[in-house]
Amino acid sequence: MATRFLHTSDWQIGMKGSGLGRAGSRVAAQRIETLERIFQTARSRDVNLVLACGDLFERNEVDGDTVERVATIIGRYADIAVHAIPGNHDVAGPGSVWNRDALRRLGNLHLCKRPEPVSLPGLVLHPFPVTSRYSGRDPLADLPDLSGDADIHVAMAHGHLTSVTFGAHEEEIRLPIDPRHVERSGLDYLALGHWHGTRIERTADGRARIAYSGTHEQTSYRETGAGNVLLVEIEAKGSEPRITPIRLGVLAWASASFAFAEDVTLDRFLDTLRGIRADFLELEFRASCPSASTRSEVMEEVEERFSDLRIKDADLRWGHGEGSPSIDISDASLQKVLQRLQAEAAAASGREQEVLRDVVSLLGRLIRESVA
Repeated sequence: MATRFLHTSDWQIGMKGSGLGRAGSRVAAQRIETLERIFQTARSRDVNLVLACGDLFERNEVDGDTVERVATIIGRYADIAVHAIPGNHDVAGPGSVWNRDALRRLGNLHLCKRPEPVSLPGLVLHPFPVTSRYSGRDPLADLPDLSGDADIHVAMAHGHLTSVTFGAHEEEIRLPIDPRHVERSGLDYLALGHWHGTRIERTADGRARIAYSGTHEQTSYRETGAGNVLLVEIEAKGSEPRITPIRLGVLAWASASFAFAEDVTLDRFLDTLRGIRADFLELEFRASCPSASTRSEVMEEVEERFSDLRIKDADLRWGHGEGSPSIDISDASLQKVLQRLQAEAAAASGREQEVLRDVVSLLGRLIRESVA
């Protein structure tokens, strides 16, 4: 018997985005709005089962209004069953967000608090909720041999595949998952959460049976492949799942790098910048800028266009350098002030250097305007 379901995880409801400041409120609001698109997708694809693999909330202390909004969305799609497991951010227990009345009264939300099989139409579900973020024990280790059973068997878990290097993503959390247990046990599919980008892995026999859906809405510049839900279709016991990523994310994140040269004028640079279609932009400058006022002009250009802008300019020399246009300053005292500020900016570092660069840029701009 064939089965179809949506695989999602890491909604991280309540997250504002790492270091985004005021733009974080937009990220938090959009995560809830995009949540409804998961259920709209399920309905449009005639899917009545959603597997949510942990970290649906950023923390157990998320405010009541936010929980009510999430519950309202899930409850609006009462014909779609949601089977969820707690992750390391929303572990079940005393004080857990999962104890809120708004969630407990939902008839279509089923929280799996224990690793006990659940028989569903078309499949047997094996949920493995996170009970401790530091357990260090592989939850799939106790799976029996399911290969002789005629039913389709699907597992849900939250953690790190031991065969994949994920960098420094929550490296203090110890939730190992050995992918070899999938083939050993005869699982048809392993739905994973914890990694925020979509990632599909193959077992030793070359079949795609393991996947991270990733978060439904990207939260930072370092995330890759985020903003999806997975449509999973399994024709019969033992057949390879057909896994289709479906793009849901609304917010666009972009990174760009610019190396200024003699033939790259500020106007040409700004034209390129205007061609970037994104809500959040990480901008890296290299080489030497052609004008002392470039930083201020760039900031003015992008402040209205991007919710967030990150400038990486450790290798960039701001201000007047060799080959840069000079400013004709007839006042000797003013010329000395500008030169002194430029020298101090070049010698400074960190926040002090950034402030001095802005002062030099502003002063240079005012001087140019006064002599124009």
